[in-house]
Amino acid sequence: MTPPAVHANCVVVGTAGLLIRGGAGSGKTTLSDILVEAARAKGNLGLLVADDYTHVAAADGRLEARAPRTIEGRMEVRGFGVVETRFLPHAQVHLLVELKQADAIERMPEQVLATTCLEGVHLPVVMCPQNDPEHSLRLIRWALRHLFPKGPDYI
Repeated sequence: MTPPAVHANCVVVGTAGLLIRGGAGSGKTTLSDILVEAARAKGNLGLLVADDYTHVAAADGRLEARAPRTIEGRMEVRGFGVVETRFLPHAQVHLLVELKQADAIERMPEQVLATTCLEGVHLPVVMCPQNDPEHSLRLIRWALRHLFPKGPDYI
């Protein structure tokens, strides 16, 4: 049975899997591309898992993500077309990145990370402004530092 697909991208930076959720045109692919390049610029692993749709399933209390076979290794670059890119076939998701309108994000949230449940797995969530990849990159960097305080900066 094929696991359910969510409208989301998934990338791996270093050892962290990020599921990036947002509406059409919210900048999921641009942010994914920038995250992958930021990780590579620091000498870390940075790879796409899925663009636009991602199959997710619980496995041993973790959330696993994988691209639908029809779009494996492909990414839509708006204004350029669909391109082939290096990819991982699957990844564990450590953080959900939720792309929202900037005015819907609290400036000083009581908790730096929210939580959500996908397929029965609880995940930390960082809210990021849609179509603002530079600001989102900064928020994701701080979210990863919060989750893995002794880990390296992957981005």
